[in-house]
Amino acid sequence: MIKPLQSGTDFSDPGFNQRAACDRARIEQHLTGHGQVHADDRGTSMLVSANYPPFEGEIDNGPFLRIALATGRAARILQQGGGARLEGLWRQGTLAISPPHSRGFAKAERTSMIGLALLPGSDGTEPDLDPDHVSALAGRFQDDALLVSVVTALHHEAAIHGASTAFFDAGRALILRRLMELKAGAPRRERQHHPLPDGRYNRVLDYVEESLGGDISVARMAKAAGLDSSGFTRALRARTGLPPYAWLTQRRMIRAQALLRTGMPVTQVATHVGYANPGKFASAFKRVTGHAPSRWVRLDED
Repeated sequence: MIKPLQSGTDFSDPGFNQRAACDRARIEQHLTGHGQVHADDRGTSMLVSANYPPFEGEIDNGPFLRIALATGRAARILQQGGGARLEGLWRQGTLAISPPHSRGFAKAERTSMIGLALLPGSDGTEPDLDPDHVSALAGRFQDDALLVSVVTALHHEAAIHGASTAFFDAGRALILRRLMELKAGAPRRERQHHPLPDGRYNRVLDYVEESLGGDISVARMAKAAGLDSSGFTRALRARTGLPPYAWLTQRRMIRAQALLRTGMPVTQVATHVGYANPGKFASAFKRVTGHAPSRWVRLDED
């Protein structure tokens, strides 16, 4: 049973501040080397921008309502706690919600995300959250353009001005109101497609590995698999969680990492993996790995 945060909570109480500080410290410790945490002066709002390594273990939200926006490649996750279970492929641009006071278990592949941790009830002007409604929302991935826009805007705000601004407070209140407007509904079931079999996948992989420096199209990859483009796209996504071009970019970056380890200059690496423009290569490399090529080389050497 989820316990709502009482409206009479004294946020100036030293005991409360200590608990909030402990929660923040735990988050920062978990993120060491993977992301950054921005918090307001009172510890009632935290924003995380992170590239998470694979994770499996217990979770404890404390009093925080957590809202996470996937920003990287699709990843399979399982999240169970607070009377809600969320399982499936977490796609870029969708949100996962975890209720306050929920403890449980989570398992996730490598993920990139923007995460918000909010203490509901810390501002008397904000709407009260219905715990049952929030728990129902936590049982499915949320695809809401308004929430995505506000979370993204708060990420940029926190990176420049921190989380203690009037803009951040307004965005926080808007998020809480929007959550109460969303329809919970029943968890959606993804349409199941057969994953690309090993033989077909290996033929595509061989073709791609031999052609990384050239122009590779979905049609050519589909031909190597012996499928039409739409059937190949569905089968590859079912196997890897990625659409063809995202999967192709991943293969390019794996080759790029191997070449960078040999000491090859970044401009040459870009050409070898199919990028005529080194700037576009650097942007793609950072999007996949979280670091610019030159910085990645330094980190890899440490």
